Amino acid sequence: MNPIGAGFGVVGNLIESHRTAAASAEMTGVLTQAHYDFRTSLTEAITLAMRKVGFTVTRTDGARAQSEREKFLSKYPQRAQVDAYLDIYAPYFGFQAPQSSVDYRPRVELVARLVSTKDGSTLFQNHIVYGTTTGSDDDAILVRADENVSFRDRTALQANPASTARALQSAIDSVAWELAKQFM
Repeated sequence: MNPIGAGFGVVGNLIESHRTAAASAEMTGVLTQAHYDFRTSLTEAITLAMRKVGFTVTRTDGARAQSEREKFLSKYPQRAQVDAYLDIYAPYFGFQAPQSSVDYRPRVELVARLVSTKDGSTLFQNHIVYGTTTGSDDDAILVRADENVSFRDRTALQANPASTARALQSAIDSVAWELAKQFM
């Protein structure tokens, strides 16, 4: 996925960065109005989905460090009672309209890795993308967007915060279940 401004060099990238920051702040405000915390919702959805396929989930203590929110953890805590660490981060979470003439739809990207506590080997690693309308995300597990969930523009996203949060929750649930299915 290439941002609109990326095709215009350094100046385009600066404009795109500003546009992205404004859209992110706007979405944070809408979700706050709905009393919706996507990080908590994502954690709970993944825990529930993994339990449904037979895993016991034990969360680590504390929040993920800010410097490791968009990458795998550099080291894992020592815990004798676990067999592996399921390390997950979400590089993209929100709504996307690939073109100005297309409605906004939820998009969630999740990157997951299962690491053995015995030897640190990677047992599983993949990228799961919800909200794709085409097979354009190379090397990712693609989850199609619900065609019945869309918002005409950013004003429509803001108009009903509860509806916006429900749309994101549906995307989160779909991505969490797709992750869990990889271990069935």
